[in-house]
Amino acid sequence: MAPKVTPVVDAPKVSGRHTGVAPAIRRAKMRYPELSEAQIAKRVGCDPANVHRVLARFLGDKHTESDLREFQENKADIFDALQHRMVMSITDEDIAKAQLLPRVTASAILEDKARTIRGQATQVNVTVLLDAVQAIREMRQREP
Repeated sequence: MAPKVTPVVDAPKVSGRHTGVAPAIRRAKMRYPELSEAQIAKRVGCDPANVHRVLARFLGDKHTESDLREFQENKADIFDALQHRMVMSITDEDIAKAQLLPRVTASAILEDKARTIRGQATQVNVTVLLDAVQAIREMRQREP
């Protein structure tokens, strides 16, 4: 008698709410926006209705996939605008109340993220600066 062979499937079928596949659904949609809900469902191993629920919650009622793509393309500028609005909203009264840490922290985080998105440095390497200072000193010593 021949051994029983189990067919290979893309992923095990999972049903019901809170199946843990929502992150995989969101990642699949972000990486492969051309995939249909049925194709994503097959890829992650869940019902197409679950994919629809997750994506509806992910994108929201008022936002489309093209809105999301536009946001991704302009994220650094959006972060800069938010940072500007937050910093400019600090008034003399706010300073007197001294509850600025959350605003300043948010501003610093947005600055870091905008610089990261643009491929700019987010920190200063002190060792590199000291090496540069040393090189300048050596050049000046060689000059007559």
